[in-house]
Amino acid sequence: MTQSLIAQERVIIKLDGGMTPVLNENFGTHKYNQIITTGTDSSSISKIYDLKNRLFSQTKEKYNEELGYNEAIISKYDTLQNLISSEIKNVDNGSFVRVFLDEEKVVSRLEYFSGQVYKFYLGESETPTIESEKNPMVLQANYEMSEYNRFLAQNLKYPQQARERKEMGTVLLKLDINEAGEVSEISCLNKNELYKPLINEAIRVVKAFNPSFIAPIDIYGNKTSTMARVPIRFKLS
Repeated sequence: MTQSLIAQERVIIKLDGGMTPVLNENFGTHKYNQIITTGTDSSSISKIYDLKNRLFSQTKEKYNEELGYNEAIISKYDTLQNLISSEIKNVDNGSFVRVFLDEEKVVSRLEYFSGQVYKFYLGESETPTIESEKNPMVLQANYEMSEYNRFLAQNLKYPQQARERKEMGTVLLKLDINEAGEVSEISCLNKNELYKPLINEAIRVVKAFNPSFIAPIDIYGNKTSTMARVPIRFKLS
C-alpha cells in the first residue's frame, strides 16, 4: 500500500470560473483548484474544489479491460455536496450516458453514441423528447465560423493610438446570451491587462457582426441563458 501511494503523481492546477487554467493571478480570476492524481497503471482521479474546499466534480479514468476501452466516470455536486449528475463515458469515441438528479431523483438524461444523434430524455422515460445532431445542452453558434472570420478580416481595425504605442494583446470578451440566443451584453474579462482602445475596437466589431446563437437547454429541457468567451487578437507585424 505504501509503495502504491508513493508511486502516484499529484498535480494541483488553479482554474478560473470557466474551468480554464489561470495564467495571471493578479485580477481575481482564480475560482477553483483541480487536483489530479495519476497511478502507475495510468488510471487517474481528477477532483475540482471551489475556494471554500467544496467538491465541485470528480472524474475517474481507467482502462476498462472487460469492454476494451478507456472509461471515465464523472460525478458533479452542488454547493451542499449533493450529487447532481453522474456520467459514464467512453473516452476513445466520445460516447456517454449522463444522468441528472435532483434530491436523488432522476430528472433527465442525455445519451450519445458515436456516429448517432444526441438523445435527451425527461425522467426515466425511454422515449426521447429531443433528438439532435449537436449536443442540445451546449451553446451552438447560429453562424458559420468562416463567415465570422471573414467579417473580422474585413472590419477589424487596429486603433491608431495603439499602433503608435505598439500596444498588442488578446482581448477576451464575455458575451451574455439570453434564452432566445441573442447577445444581451458584451464585456471584457481581462480589461486590466490591455490598452483600452483595443478593448473598445474588439467590442465594436463583435457588436457589428451581431452574432446569434442556439441557446442550450437545462436539465428540465428548457432553453436557458448562458455566456460565451470570444478572443480578439491584436498583433503588429
